[in-house]
Amino acid sequence: MRRNSEGVLVGLLTGVRILDITNSLAGAMATQVLADHDATIVRVDRVGALRQPHERVRLRGRRSVAVDCAVAEGEALAERLAAASDVVLLEPGLDGRMRFGADAVALVARYPRLVVCRITAHGDQGPLAGAWFHDHLVAARYGLYQQVGWREGPTYLASSVPSLGASLLAVQAIGTALYVRERTGRGQVVSASLLAGALACQPGIAWADGAPPGTGTPGRGPLGVLPFYRLYECADGEWLHFGCLSAQFQQRAAMSLGLDAELRALGFGTPDAAPNHPRMIELVAAVMRGRPFAAWAAQFERDDIPYARSQWAEDLLDDPQVAHEGLRITVDDPTVGPMQQMGVTAMVAGQAAPALAPAPVAGQHTDVVLSELGLSPSEIAGLRQRGVLA
Repeated sequence: MRRNSEGVLVGLLTGVRILDITNSLAGAMATQVLADHDATIVRVDRVGALRQPHERVRLRGRRSVAVDCAVAEGEALAERLAAASDVVLLEPGLDGRMRFGADAVALVARYPRLVVCRITAHGDQGPLAGAWFHDHLVAARYGLYQQVGWREGPTYLASSVPSLGASLLAVQAIGTALYVRERTGRGQVVSASLLAGALACQPGIAWADGAPPGTGTPGRGPLGVLPFYRLYECADGEWLHFGCLSAQFQQRAAMSLGLDAELRALGFGTPDAAPNHPRMIELVAAVMRGRPFAAWAAQFERDDIPYARSQWAEDLLDDPQVAHEGLRITVDDPTVGPMQQMGVTAMVAGQAAPALAPAPVAGQHTDVVLSELGLSPSEIAGLRQRGVLA
């Protein structure tokens, strides 16, 4: 946040109006970043929509109108909201069909300064265009369940990686389009997809050099396959991850554990060591099980060895570094009261942390937003009576 010439606190995106007609995690995460920087975001909720738990964080700072876009009056109302916006976000439902049927290119033709961002599952071309918009189906299809280093066979990921990737690509595309508009005066249609998000989040995997599949890749194991770049269980049930990729740190770790001679006998540190990695791992694991995590942490701090405790995701907001970086905040949610949330994740140097509004109840701002659009109380009442509004 910064202060304008009148001394009023404003964000980087103050004055940018965004219409959000999305319903997925990708759209919610994209608009969360924009809302956290003070963009004015109107979310078009479904009539009768209920909030999912994660939406209490992902939808903070929005204004909500509840409109049935499937009927002609609702679609016309959504277009009026689009015409008053700088950016519109669109995406299909789980069945692959867009909630708001207006063609993105036609929208920009009618409103030349408008930026329209479309988030799809697999893009607009090819056999899967219009297929199911589902994060974990995309994750399975595009390799996220078959990562090198895991066990043989696929491993389900709870994290919605394709949606995360798509949301960041959408924010990047919107920011670029707004910058171009400042230079040219014209908006445009930009796009992101869960497919692109899945590929963008695995840059070390998604490449091909013509070699047969699997050639040159390391083995698989749920805890990692290199002796000093993997997870080990400590005596107290805590798990520790070594981060020793360079020969210098590997040698230092081996000496710290008193295993230098045994590991050298197995070829440790030589180009021919890989076949003996399983035996090396057994030796390290046996030593690591002999002391609790705190004892190992003190030893590795003293010996300057890269390591980390493997934490449960539920504990992250209690991590002191998270608090130090301002990434843990309290938001007074209208449904559950004060709740701990992740703070603003991208900050500008010297920027004050913004005061974030909670996620709205679906339809909370319908009357206010439509009044600002020019609708009279009687018109709003008529639309509500006909079921167009909640």
